[in-house]
Amino acid sequence: MIHLTHYRTAYSTTVELMEGVFPQKVHWFPETYARVNSGMFYVPHRVADKVLDPVLAKELRENPVGKTAFILAGGNSHFAGINPRSKDPTRLSYEYKFLPFTLTQVYAGRTAQALGATDHVVTDATACASSLKALMDVQTLINFYEFKRVIVLTVEDAVTNSVLEFFGEAKASLTKKEEDLGVKPSAFDETNYGFFVGQGAALAVFESSDVSENPLAILKGAYTASEDHSNAIGQREDGQGFIRAIEGVLDIARTPAEHISIVKTHGTGTKSNNMAEKAALAYTLDKYVATSYKQKIGHTMGASGLLETLLLIDNIFSDEIVPCIANRTAYDEVFLSEDVKVPQGDILTLAAGMGNVYSAAVLSLEI
Repeated sequence: MIHLTHYRTAYSTTVELMEGVFPQKVHWFPETYARVNSGMFYVPHRVADKVLDPVLAKELRENPVGKTAFILAGGNSHFAGINPRSKDPTRLSYEYKFLPFTLTQVYAGRTAQALGATDHVVTDATACASSLKALMDVQTLINFYEFKRVIVLTVEDAVTNSVLEFFGEAKASLTKKEEDLGVKPSAFDETNYGFFVGQGAALAVFESSDVSENPLAILKGAYTASEDHSNAIGQREDGQGFIRAIEGVLDIARTPAEHISIVKTHGTGTKSNNMAEKAALAYTLDKYVATSYKQKIGHTMGASGLLETLLLIDNIFSDEIVPCIANRTAYDEVFLSEDVKVPQGDILTLAAGMGNVYSAAVLSLEI
């Protein structure tokens, strides 16, 4: 059995309009861009620092439990912000002087040392599914390779010129043009749709149940799948990729579909994801409630799957609710338009990434 024993999260509710080719709002930490033009400060590292708790790091180093691994789930193998795409400098433009440290694997190696996780150090670049896909690796290392502790750090260089231009061109993120028409970020809604990009990070510690103390949750299973689709940045309307991931994780977790009561959706609010995810859930599950977090904290890209899962656990522990999907315009008892009390059962959490990748995990809070 695999236990979640510690976690830290960082996200921003500060929303600000960024000018550029596609003017749009972002959820960001303004302080992470302070003095970046000096070339001595690197934005993704500053965001990661918000969850790299030195007290927890010391505790992990000084209390080894056996073979320990570290996974940096960054969505990309190279952070994006050092190569501004815009011809005209913006508030987000900067150049970092120490280029080798922009490689996620180099940064992972440095961070793993601080956390005492030096038996296995890897990175994951599975696009926006990266941090949830990493849970499949956690499962493999603990169940089949005798690792006792796996630490996952997830952070991405989400708020950059290149990212904002890409999502703007793809008409995925909400730009000022849509906002001026009254559109608000939401998911599974007939009126509101889309997302703002956001900065965020999460740190999670998973341990084998034979060494863990005071577990917060059980990771029952994780699975990542793909789908048959000619468009590598699109999604099938029938949700085949999500279906394969959901059916795979239910099998691995040995959890009947009727035991899933809460779904943390990928929930980007794009037309394609609304159709694909909704179709997949209707095909695979029975009675459940579904929520989404991107409307509240922005799309944190590679960090989103794990970060949002931990925020759901926070809401369940602290507020005893499953929160609604923000800006829903119609009443919905499944894709929640109102907060509800926590139903009894397990959590299914989902993520998707460009390149036709879909990740799913099942967690239980019933220790």
